[in-house]
Amino acid sequence: MKRSIFIAFIILAAVVGWIGSGQFTNNVVAQDDDTETSTEAETSYSQNTENNNNKDFTFSVETKVFISSLIDQSIELQGQTIHNKKIDVKSETSGNIDNIQFARGDRVSLNAEMITISLEDRNEKLSSAKKDLERLNKELILNEKNRDNLLRQNVERIELYEIEYASAKQLIDKGLSSKSKLSLASFNLANAQADREDIKIKFESTLANLEAQISNVKSILKNIKLDIEKTTIKAPFDGIISEKMVEETEFISIGTPLFTIIDLDPIKIEGYLSEFDVNKVSVGTKALIEDSNGIKKNGIISFISPSAETSTRTFEITIEADNKDLSYKSGITTKIIIKGSELKAHKIPPSILTLLDDGTVGVKAVDNNKVTFYPTKTIKDTIDGMWVSGLPEKVNLIVSGQEYISIGETIN
Repeated sequence: MKRSIFIAFIILAAVVGWIGSGQFTNNVVAQDDDTETSTEAETSYSQNTENNNNKDFTFSVETKVFISSLIDQSIELQGQTIHNKKIDVKSETSGNIDNIQFARGDRVSLNAEMITISLEDRNEKLSSAKKDLERLNKELILNEKNRDNLLRQNVERIELYEIEYASAKQLIDKGLSSKSKLSLASFNLANAQADREDIKIKFESTLANLEAQISNVKSILKNIKLDIEKTTIKAPFDGIISEKMVEETEFISIGTPLFTIIDLDPIKIEGYLSEFDVNKVSVGTKALIEDSNGIKKNGIISFISPSAETSTRTFEITIEADNKDLSYKSGITTKIIIKGSELKAHKIPPSILTLLDDGTVGVKAVDNNKVTFYPTKTIKDTIDGMWVSGLPEKVNLIVSGQEYISIGETIN
């Protein structure tokens, strides 16, 4: 029992003596690697104790050589295909459906006849309106002829009364006639002149009435023609019939949905960019898209949202790609790769990043046995490291113990 206590005191004394000596043994470690080498190095500094005795402390730091690589700054994200156009075609008139010339799933062309609605009495209304217009035009021509005839006769009467008035005045001046004849001639001339104004007013009123009737009939005629045109429903664009809502002989009213048509060429792909990537692309930037079946297509960015989604802080983008073969359907999950430029960068562990007092983020390195600081810019994060720029092509970074040393210190 006494012997074990004695041995314990000897071990305790040895440990205390070793700690009091202030010496730390450091081993140098080397790794054989083509691009990275790690070593342990020593740094020392003096610290005054309470007894004003200088004592040296030695700390170990581990360094590793990093060499830059070219990395692709392409942006990869998930998206979803959406149709280029999609509308529900509705009836613009009423009547019974005579004929349907399509089936669900058919691929149709612009202006192809899709549905025919019964004309019923539309042709009779059209013929009646045309006859009314013809009659009113004849009345208009006749009214102009009558006006011209009456005005010509009125002019002749005015000329005659002017002659009578002049003759009566000459005779009175010679004392050969009475003033009553002159008064009668003056009265007749005044009435003829007044008749001319009445003729103009009367026929102008008739003309305005006829023109109003003609305008109204023309409007009716135009509406009838438009209504007849609406009895033939055509495809508004090239596309695929996705829904059929009516059947032949069915009576439809204005606004009745008839069919749904979808345009898939070009196909659109909708995705969302992070706020860190949105300024790296622009409208017209090329992109590669690949659907869940492995079909790849080239496209371009056609839209970038000017504002971020409130909840996710991401920006909506739209990519358009040729889809004449219709291999892409609407609603398919798609991978989007937006091509970026190549950049020299270093892949480092995030744990070696250091923050200066002014907020600058960077790393500490050893250059000519001196501790140096390099500010860095993060390019992208990966599962096994972080890619940063701002470092020399080959750099010896401190990967362990950097928190115990200061910039400018000497490394042994």
